[in-house]
Amino acid sequence: MQKYSYVALTPDGKTVKGTVIAQSDEEVKQLITKGGNYCLSYTRLKDEMQGLKPLPIKDVVSFCQQLSAILKAGLPLSTALEMLFGKTDKGPLKVVIGNLYELVEKGHALSEAMGKQGRAFPPIMLNMVKAGELSGDLDSTLNKLAEHFEKDVKLKNQIKAALRYPKMLSIVLVVVVILLVTWLLPSMTASFDPDQLPGTTKFLLGMADVIKAYWVYLLIGVIVLVVAIPMIKRLPKVRYNIDKLKITMPKIGKLMKSVYTSRFARNLATLFESGIQLIEAIQMATAIVDNAYISEQMQDAIVKVKKGETMSKALGATNVFDPLLTAMLYVGEESGVLSEVLLKVADYFDEESGNATAALTAMLEPAITVVMAGVVGFVILSVIQPMFQSYQNVG
Repeated sequence: MQKYSYVALTPDGKTVKGTVIAQSDEEVKQLITKGGNYCLSYTRLKDEMQGLKPLPIKDVVSFCQQLSAILKAGLPLSTALEMLFGKTDKGPLKVVIGNLYELVEKGHALSEAMGKQGRAFPPIMLNMVKAGELSGDLDSTLNKLAEHFEKDVKLKNQIKAALRYPKMLSIVLVVVVILLVTWLLPSMTASFDPDQLPGTTKFLLGMADVIKAYWVYLLIGVIVLVVAIPMIKRLPKVRYNIDKLKITMPKIGKLMKSVYTSRFARNLATLFESGIQLIEAIQMATAIVDNAYISEQMQDAIVKVKKGETMSKALGATNVFDPLLTAMLYVGEESGVLSEVLLKVADYFDEESGNATAALTAMLEPAITVVMAGVVGFVILSVIQPMFQSYQNVG
């Protein structure tokens, strides 16, 4: 499908401009002349859909909520999209809704039209919308998606909030140490004999000289590291080892496992309840967890489920999720109410992940504070030592 702009002449002699989406130049002419217009010219536009970036989650939530409400009122999908387009402010979301409206008007299903919007919509949304269309319950599916994304955003914000304070402390530590080493220490030791200074003080003064002499290169090095580290972390082997460390570290690993269990359970519950087949739901929920180590371990579990093994047993063998998840899955499988159990498990682990992030913060804050106190204390001691030595010499 390709987007075209056109200029046409109406039967009453007026010139009109517009855009259409078509598969070929011949189809463009047919679409333009369909209402009795005469095509003056048309131009193939740059394919904006392929370059569309992921929409902000708040926009996705808003889109799902509003479209669900309009469809629930009984209005046709094309009319609902037209209404949303009219009330949406300029921006990426308005462009996407406009594209959806044009494709739906041409007879495409909503899930198909959304799939043509590049990376605008999350993969989980495309599959759930398709399932909603097949079941004839699209409005409820969209409402579930809105709730799902809201909870997902809440969980991510909790994790970001937990890490924000330690990051700030680390930055403050670096700034304080640089100021103490490059400004306070040289000024305090300027009157002392360099040969009589303690080893720690000489070491810090040497560091100060290096920082002052090569600060430009050091700054460039820091910038290179800031750019390079994310690239290095994306290397498959590096990412795998980092992701493995996240859930195998003592104490912190247990907390991170709760967070990943919450994310997996919530996505699996949402997908399965919406009618997605179990195997596909597990595969998608695993991908959304976004942990390379968990993804690798889950491949064996997915193969076992395909061969007929129960999900609870297959997941239990991976040891990447909280054991309570597999226990509850077993109950759901035995009782025949897996969908209900999944939702309850997801709610439970949503709360547990909140507790886990709070516990993670409680562990990180004192640890960083101790490190910060130790480093600053070392610098202060290096400043005070020469003063004590001078007093002893005078005495």
